[in-house]
Amino acid sequence: MDEEYTKQIKELEQNLKPWAKRSTESLGRKYPIVDSPFRTPFERDTHRILHSLPFRRLKRKTQVFFAPNNDHICTRIEHSLHVASISVTVCKRLGLNSTLAEAIALAHDLGHSPFGHLGEEAIRDICKKNRLPRFKHEAQSLRVIDGFQNGLHEKLNLTYEVRDGVVCHYGEKDENKLVPEYRKRIKNVSITAARKQKPATLEGCVVRMCDTISYLGRDFEDACMAGLLTPKDLPRNIKKNLGKNNSEIIGSLVDDLVKNSTNKNYLQFSENIYESMMEMKNFNREKIYNSDELLGQKDRINIILRQLFDHFLNDLRHNNKIHEDTYCVDFADFVKQMDYSEEVSAPQKVIDFLSGMTDNYALSCFESLIYVRKIV
Repeated sequence: MDEEYTKQIKELEQNLKPWAKRSTESLGRKYPIVDSPFRTPFERDTHRILHSLPFRRLKRKTQVFFAPNNDHICTRIEHSLHVASISVTVCKRLGLNSTLAEAIALAHDLGHSPFGHLGEEAIRDICKKNRLPRFKHEAQSLRVIDGFQNGLHEKLNLTYEVRDGVVCHYGEKDENKLVPEYRKRIKNVSITAARKQKPATLEGCVVRMCDTISYLGRDFEDACMAGLLTPKDLPRNIKKNLGKNNSEIIGSLVDDLVKNSTNKNYLQFSENIYESMMEMKNFNREKIYNSDELLGQKDRINIILRQLFDHFLNDLRHNNKIHEDTYCVDFADFVKQMDYSEEVSAPQKVIDFLSGMTDNYALSCFESLIYVRKIV
C-alpha cells in the first residue's frame, strides 16, 4: 500500500480492540502479489471474491430449496451476502475488523456442492467409495481459494487470515461460547483444519456464529413461502424470545451476541437466547431439512451426482476422446486450466468439477447424458 494510505488505515484502525486483526498486520498470501496502493489486503480479498467465477456460481446453488423457480427463495449467494452483512454489523459494534469478516463471509461457501447439504452427502459417499478424503464444503472452499483458476488463469490466492476463517467456519456444532485459537500458526492451516479447528481471529469466529444467525429465520421464511409451513407453526417460546419473523430473529440474536461479547476477546450468547436458538435449530431440522418434501429428493440427487461422476471419470480416463458434448468439453477445459500436479488423482479432479456445479448445470448435464439422440 501507499505510505500515506497505510498511515490512514492505521489511524482508522487505532480504535479497534487490542484483539482485533489489523489490516496492516496481515501475514500476506501463499503466493505473494504486488501490494495495492490504495486498498488493504482484506479489501482486495473482498474484491477478488466478488469478481470470481466460483462466487458468481453461488447464485444458482441451493441454500435449502433445490433449483427454485421462485426468485424470492434464498440461494447460496444471497446467504453469503447475508452472513457478510450481519458479520460486518457485529464487528463494528465490537470494535473488530469488519473488512476481514466481510471477506471471510463472502468466501465461506465457495466450495459448496450443488443441491445443498443433500448434494454434499452424495458427494461424500462418492468420495468414500473412491477412497478420497471425506468431503467437507469448508475444505473444498479452501481448495477453491488455493487452486481453482479464475478468469485469466489466476488463483484467488486470498490472505492467510481469510483462508483460516473460511476453512474453520463450520458452525453446525452447537456453541454458546467461541474463543479463537489465537496462537495458531495460520500459515500452516490446510484443508485438514475443517471441522477440527476454530478460527485464529475473532473476526473469523464472528462469521462462524453469524452463519447460523443468518439462516435460522430465513430458512423458516422460505419454508413458509414454499408452502411447507405457516408463520403460525413457529413455536411460542421462539416467538417470545427471538421474534416471529426473520428480521426480528436476526435482530434478537445480534443484539444478544453484541451485549454479551462487548469488551471481551471471545464471543458469547446469553443462556436464554442460546437455548431458544437451539430450539429453533431443532425445529428447522425436523420441519424443514428433514421434511418429506426435501428428503424425498435425496435418491434423485444421489443418482444424478453418481451418474455424472462415473461419466466424467470414464471420460477422463479415456483422455476425453469418447465424448464430445458441451459438458465434456467444459470438463476438459477445467482440467486443463487447473494445471493439476501428478499427485492429484482422476477421481479428485472429477469431484472438484462436480462440487463446483450449480444445480441447473448439474440437471442440464444429467439430462444431456440420458437423452437418446436420434440417428435418423
